[in-house]
Amino acid sequence: MIRKQYAYGYTVFFNINICKNNLEDVRQPTEIAHDHGIATDYHINESPMMEQPHFKHAAQNETFIEPEDWERVDELVEWLIEKKRCGYKMVNSASRLDEMRLFMRGKIQEWNCRAGYNSLIVRTDGTLAPCFPMYSATHDWGTIENHKFDKTQLGDMKKSCQPHCFSTLNHILAFCYNDARVIRWMLRQALNRFQGTTNFD
Repeated sequence: MIRKQYAYGYTVFFNINICKNNLEDVRQPTEIAHDHGIATDYHINESPMMEQPHFKHAAQNETFIEPEDWERVDELVEWLIEKKRCGYKMVNSASRLDEMRLFMRGKIQEWNCRAGYNSLIVRTDGTLAPCFPMYSATHDWGTIENHKFDKTQLGDMKKSCQPHCFSTLNHILAFCYNDARVIRWMLRQALNRFQGTTNFD
């Protein structure tokens, strides 16, 4: 897969979900990815955002992070941040990794989720939803032939769902669609006379 990605135009990366029961294991795929030039991204485990009648593991789920796990998660996140600063290819910014510690303590910041604006999911029956946590929602967002996304409805919905979501994908989109950040970056390039670009962060 790694060799063929350049020929066929796809990208290989590891999507790693940090859970209560895999805190030690996260380090191993991180090092494997680094050794093979593969990027990684990280997510912190969340309980379902909506009631899921088919989900039978809400109680005593060994993947859910509890307050007694916070110190161990803090240590892991600090390790990941250090690896990021050492040049490991990670999709998450160092600041976003650090925000995992706030998120698991219920203190996530406003982050301008882009679900339904710049990303969506297509269900197996062809209907749409703004994001995977909303897969089982009964709201009608239309189909691939006729979407019904409405900014007012999405904005109202995100007042309740966004504080409980740590979507890496939509956070990256929020970063890219931050007009003020793009303007600051362009000004930095102009000051450098556009002689090679400098990083966003």
